[in-house]
Amino acid sequence: MRFERAKNYDEFATAQKKAAADLSELLTKQIHAADKIYEIGCGSGIFTQHILKEISFKELTLNDLYKSLPMEKYPSQIGDICTLEIPKNLNLIVSSSVLQWIDDLNSLFQKIDDSLFEKGMFAFAMFTNGTLFELERFTHQGLAYKTPDEICSLLKNHFEILDSKENFCTLQFENLFALLDSLKQTGVNNLDGNFHLTKSNFKELEKSFDGKFNLTYRYLVVVCKKFN
Repeated sequence: MRFERAKNYDEFATAQKKAAADLSELLTKQIHAADKIYEIGCGSGIFTQHILKEISFKELTLNDLYKSLPMEKYPSQIGDICTLEIPKNLNLIVSSSVLQWIDDLNSLFQKIDDSLFEKGMFAFAMFTNGTLFELERFTHQGLAYKTPDEICSLLKNHFEILDSKENFCTLQFENLFALLDSLKQTGVNNLDGNFHLTKSNFKELEKSFDGKFNLTYRYLVVVCKKFN
């Protein structure tokens, strides 16, 4: 995902905003304050805005692969969360619409566990299997999205799950051009280098939608707590 190229991300990030709202709803059922908060993959700040409005804190550190506008106002760590050294003794670690890009979730969960203070919390929303299935059924390519059960099974090695929710968002477009533009504007690329869109397969892809140009995003929201 190349967010630095997705200049109109917020305008097109409907599914990501819905996932962030669901994450905020579940999280604020559990807490309304945390001294030290760390956000993984803050991007344009869609979930950061929920933090600022709904959770009191003393310190907020933002992470992303590239510097973004929210990171100019708060302490930040630029780089891959899998290789960065996350600060210790955090009270809350959050992430929205990012963790589906992580190959080794178990290692990251362990890293997050190690960075949390006693009884610290971890809350996230991530896209799961079935996301963009309308495109994948034609290209036979896509991210190796995990199932909610697979994710929760890994989590239980490190955390107590306090609450969880599965949900989806289906976007409707007038035509294939608009659908593909939405993917481009949000920096989402469900294709690898072996698939190239040509005039010929564009028509085939268009036909595969059978007049209904929809994209479905499925996601899991979890709020959990470090084991005592």
